[in-house]
Amino acid sequence: MGVFAQRYANQYLREENAFTERVNFITFLLMTINFSVIILKLIPKPSIFDVGYTVGGVMLFFILKMGFMLFLGKIFILKDIARLGIFFSFLFDRTLGIFLFPLVVMLYFFTFKVTATLFVLISFVCAVLLLLKLFWLWKIGTSGFGLSQFYIFLYLCALEISPLLILGKGVVY
Repeated sequence: MGVFAQRYANQYLREENAFTERVNFITFLLMTINFSVIILKLIPKPSIFDVGYTVGGVMLFFILKMGFMLFLGKIFILKDIARLGIFFSFLFDRTLGIFLFPLVVMLYFFTFKVTATLFVLISFVCAVLLLLKLFWLWKIGTSGFGLSQFYIFLYLCALEISPLLILGKGVVY
C-alpha cells in the first residue's frame, strides 16, 4: 500500500523492527531473483555461469545503487534524505518484484506458449510502476524535502532510467 499512498509508506518506515528487516531482505531476494529470471529468459540456452553472472550482476546493481545514493548523501551532507531516497526507491522496486512473481512463474511453467504475451504484460507492469516511482520520487523530493528539480532530474536519469536503457541496449543488440 505504500506505493499508492505516502501515508502507508511513512507508517512502514516508522515501524523499523526485526520483522520489517526480514521482509526487506525477503523482498530484496524476490526482486533480485525475478529480474534475473526475466533476463535469463532472454538469453538463448543459458549456462550455469550465465545464471551466476546474471544473479550476481542484478544483486551488484542494486547494492551499488544503494551505495551510490549513500555516498552522494555523505558528500552533500544529506544522510537522512539519502536513506529516505533509498527506502522509497527500493519500496517501488520490491513492489515490482512482488507483482512480477506470478508473471515469472507463468513465464516458465505455463503449459501454452505465452512468452511473447507475458513479456508485453511484464513490460507494461514495469512501465506503470516505473512511471509511478518517478512521479512519487519527484513529488516527495520537491515538496517534502525542497530539493531542486534539476537535482532530482539528474538522479532519476542516472540511477533509475539509464540502467533500463543499458539493459534495453543489451537485449536489442
